[in-house]
Amino acid sequence: MPEPAVPHLLLVCPRSDILGKLLGLPIALTVVHRPGGDRPLEESLALRVVDVDFTDAALLLAAAREIHAWRPIDAILGLTELSLLPVSTVAQEMGVRGNVTATLTYAQDKAALRGLLAERGISTTAHRVCDGIEAAADFLRGCPAGMVLKPVSGNGGTGVHLVGDPGDLAAAWAWTTGASGAWGWTADAAPVVVLAEEFLAGREFSVETLSAEGKHTVLAVTGKHTSGPPHFVELGHELPAVLEPPVYETLTAAALGALDAIGYTWGPGHTEVMLAEDGCSATVVEINARQGGDQIWELVELATGLDMLSGSVTTLAFGQLPPSSPAPRRGAAIRYLVADPGRVVAVEGLDEASAVDGVIRVGELCAAGDTVSPLGDSWNRCGYVVTAAADTASAQAAARQAASLISIRTVPVTPEAADAGQ
Repeated sequence: MPEPAVPHLLLVCPRSDILGKLLGLPIALTVVHRPGGDRPLEESLALRVVDVDFTDAALLLAAAREIHAWRPIDAILGLTELSLLPVSTVAQEMGVRGNVTATLTYAQDKAALRGLLAERGISTTAHRVCDGIEAAADFLRGCPAGMVLKPVSGNGGTGVHLVGDPGDLAAAWAWTTGASGAWGWTADAAPVVVLAEEFLAGREFSVETLSAEGKHTVLAVTGKHTSGPPHFVELGHELPAVLEPPVYETLTAAALGALDAIGYTWGPGHTEVMLAEDGCSATVVEINARQGGDQIWELVELATGLDMLSGSVTTLAFGQLPPSSPAPRRGAAIRYLVADPGRVVAVEGLDEASAVDGVIRVGELCAAGDTVSPLGDSWNRCGYVVTAAADTASAQAAARQAASLISIRTVPVTPEAADAGQ
């Protein structure tokens, strides 16, 4: 009797560090090539590597149907933001394991998510989609604690700006629509409308999950640190977050309720939740239909031993969750590096930082000659330190210490030099 075929997964646009974790898994892979990715690595692990614009749902669907005719696809998985909605179209049209389009629309459209949660009686923040600054000014009048402007969709904190009083509004509106700031929207991506939300005071966390057939397993709750107002750029994470059991239950219940509300069925999830200052209630800020960025997937593995990336692949391929939520074995943390705006002339202290007990890696470090923009979103950070230790507090302390030992020296860039690309 022939052996049963292993499941066939269509993996869309994987990063090389994700691919490397799949070696030896009992699955058949077809990979949609990541532009600029490691094609030899892709070809060494996959049955086929195909080239298609993974951001175009129609093209991706046509390619998937051709692959399916060659060897039936059991599931499809995208782990990068731009691939998620087209991947959901393929899952829906072909009936393979994966989240459907409506689910992904709610996950990526923050205004639609707010509306759905309100309809379901789930705690959310007051909001308005504004087509002009006058609408935002009107909304602000009903927000005594202020409001936050942000794009309706997007990630990385791009375009986020707190408005504390009417005098701040013009600058904030210009920032969110891309008219000012160190970054700029491309012409076809600039926001036509802006999401205004009532400011929520409290502590922010994220809940990391895996889902199969609409059932969810909580892998960890992550604590977060930001730069504060006005842009709230994320500068650090640690897990497992140190929480009293009732607070843990409040945070995870909010996240799982939101996943159920949008019909989240398959794969990794990263749900950001704001805990009220009294610690008694939580509000879902956003849902990401993928593993958490900022190396959070790596922190999960360091702390619990569960590889979230290969776990996501096997969950989709076999349609099964891990048997239980993993128990944390130690703590893990990441701390991001920042520098004054300008041109980098020296990066110092790497040997000293790497020697700190608990340091796993210093990564994505800027180099001499790079230009550092003002800290307006996640894309303006200058590197990170990942640590692991016996407990969360020790990992966090090691990350802070190592980060403090790295000096990134910059010199101001004159407008003339910037225009010349220097």
